[in-house]
Amino acid sequence: MMTKRILSIIWLSCATTVAGAQGTAVTLDACRRAAVERSPLSARQTLVGEKRKAQDRATSSSLLPQLEIQAQGSYQNEVPKLPTDFPLPVTMDLPKDQYRATVELNQVIYAGHSVRNTKRLHAATAEVETASLAVELDRLRDRINRTYIGILLTEKQLEVNRLMRETLESNLRAVTARMEQGMATGAEQASLAARMLELNQERIALSGERAKYITALTELTGMEITERTYFEIPPVPTEGIPDGEAAPFKKRSEMKLYTKQRNLLEAQNRMSNSRSNPQLSLFASGGYGRPGYDLFDRNFAPMAIGGLRFRLPLTSWDATQKEKKINRVAGRDIDQQQRDFERNVSIEAAQYRVQIERLQETIQLDPTLVEARKVVREQAQAQFEQGVITATEYLTEFNNEAAARISAEVNALRLVEAWIAYQAVRGIYN
Repeated sequence: MMTKRILSIIWLSCATTVAGAQGTAVTLDACRRAAVERSPLSARQTLVGEKRKAQDRATSSSLLPQLEIQAQGSYQNEVPKLPTDFPLPVTMDLPKDQYRATVELNQVIYAGHSVRNTKRLHAATAEVETASLAVELDRLRDRINRTYIGILLTEKQLEVNRLMRETLESNLRAVTARMEQGMATGAEQASLAARMLELNQERIALSGERAKYITALTELTGMEITERTYFEIPPVPTEGIPDGEAAPFKKRSEMKLYTKQRNLLEAQNRMSNSRSNPQLSLFASGGYGRPGYDLFDRNFAPMAIGGLRFRLPLTSWDATQKEKKINRVAGRDIDQQQRDFERNVSIEAAQYRVQIERLQETIQLDPTLVEARKVVREQAQAQFEQGVITATEYLTEFNNEAAARISAEVNALRLVEAWIAYQAVRGIYN
């Protein structure tokens, strides 16, 4: 409770000061949502569904009656003839130039479940692609997290820099007044002026770093971000840290991807089985040509035939078994990948829990440390103004206070960053 109270005081005071001077407020959740909506990955997820529907329609078309027109003209050097000693008074005089035009109709009755299994394969493939895109979108959210925290850190450092420059400007005015009275030397003024230059250099570097982060955030989200935009600090979750959470990886997108990859292997096995199944179809053919089905007639004649066709592959069994063996090996590889992933996520989550606990303890001491450094700096300032200590000695305490203030602000934001990272490791982005 003490940690939450300290964080609330720090963040509320900063938010009140900054929000009053700046414009539109931006939240981390809004940035993540905007980045996801703007990302081509989201458009690709829609295309995956459209592609699957098109594939299914193409597969279903194989069940429709198939019509085919064929035409052929040929000339051959020999044709069948009856032997001269043939006992019957029959002659066969086939022409060497032959012509044929037909229309053929084929209708599948049973395709060995190949159409159904093909559609299942399309569905499993689409689910794998969608799950893969979801993993990439989580990486985009992680990038937004890092960019947003980078902006907050630079803003806090700039705020501390501004406070310290204001304090040093007051010191410089006091030293200048003392110099006019002959109570201070130019060396003291030069020391303070040099430190002011360093603070200005830090301000320029921090401003450049902030501009870099804002440019990246603008490009990723498409949001209108100006110098007056106020970035809200994400709140730390009210619930405590899960103590040794058994499965911190259960909500990760990668877990769904592993499941979908296994489903795809099962769909491939079913597809392999369907290639070995028997197939049954109706066929009919009609046309006109010379010779027709009557080989003894050399005139053009109509032709028609129809029936039932049965097909049973006898040599595809071995290929099917080899494909299944490949899929079994691929399935074991997926299992190994998942086990390695679960172990790494568990380790990473444990590390973040330790970091959060350490930061919670640290920020409890930060306000006391800052106040102590401020008191010492004020005492040193009074001694410096009285000529008791040198400018170098005063700057030492001045720098100590600046470091303590920066450390306190950074620690508070590091705790927020650690919570965000810990939630992201667990697959939580809200």
